[in-house]
Amino acid sequence: MRNLDDLYLFRKVVDLGGVSAASRELRIPKSTVTRRIALLEARLGSPLFHRSAQGLTLTNFGQECHLRSAALVDDADRLFEFVDRRREEPNGFLHVIYPATIGTALIEPLAADFALLQPQVQLHLEASTELIDPRSISADLVFHFAFNPLPDADFIARKLYENPFVLVAHPGVLKGRRLPEEPQALQGLPCLGFGPKSSHWNWRLHKGDRNYTHGFEPALTTFQLSALVTAVRHSAGIASAPLSVVGKEISDGALLRVLPDWNPLPAVLYAIYPNRRSLTTAAWRFLEVVQKHFRTPHPPMTPYPPYAPARRSAQNSARE
Repeated sequence: MRNLDDLYLFRKVVDLGGVSAASRELRIPKSTVTRRIALLEARLGSPLFHRSAQGLTLTNFGQECHLRSAALVDDADRLFEFVDRRREEPNGFLHVIYPATIGTALIEPLAADFALLQPQVQLHLEASTELIDPRSISADLVFHFAFNPLPDADFIARKLYENPFVLVAHPGVLKGRRLPEEPQALQGLPCLGFGPKSSHWNWRLHKGDRNYTHGFEPALTTFQLSALVTAVRHSAGIASAPLSVVGKEISDGALLRVLPDWNPLPAVLYAIYPNRRSLTTAAWRFLEVVQKHFRTPHPPMTPYPPYAPARRSAQNSARE
């Protein structure tokens, strides 16, 4: 199937007029498209394209391969369309991995709702803080938060949401000191690290076209959002935290927003899966549920109201 995938990719590059267009259409990094085409050429033993500053043109061998692969790819498309029609209702086993930082507020309630609405699907949930290639553990969907661009990899990473972060502290941290007006004033103040274990901690802050990187030795580090916010409330230090989580306490005056004109990097939520064809109907439906949540007119990272079906009272059940 990998060879068929690469032939499909080759056909898309040709039909769409280049690597960039195929990258956009298939949501695959350009470098991945280029690398997979090169590997396909190596397996076939001849170049498929002439490469020049003007772009790609098919070699004679490439034209022959495109002609012969077109029927094969079309047959595969028709086969998958047939299977999809036969499987209009989601069923089977669905393995979803998600970051624990958003599990309680988002994925777990959505999953409970999905399980009630789709009882024919056996849903398995697993929390992880690592960036996992879903193929390495046979997962259907991986949800992952990242502050930095994802590394080039041979899988689809669909961007779902940007969660803005702010610098926040308990007033006790700044007792006897002026509220910082510039990032340089953060020096000497206790700071908390949110993320996996690391030897280099910093916040990359921006204000318009100005940028500043504040490096620090953290007083506490964690990848548990609840632990980070608890440490902030206990005056342990300044933290970069999601505005959706600490915004109300800032509005109420219980916490202070530090350097309100300077913004840390947002956390970007991705849905990761091997390729479009690998997603089962159940996985597509679950992904649609998550996407629908982010399209609704409410703060996207607030706790999702779990599905609450009407239930008969115990007294009515007893009478029956």
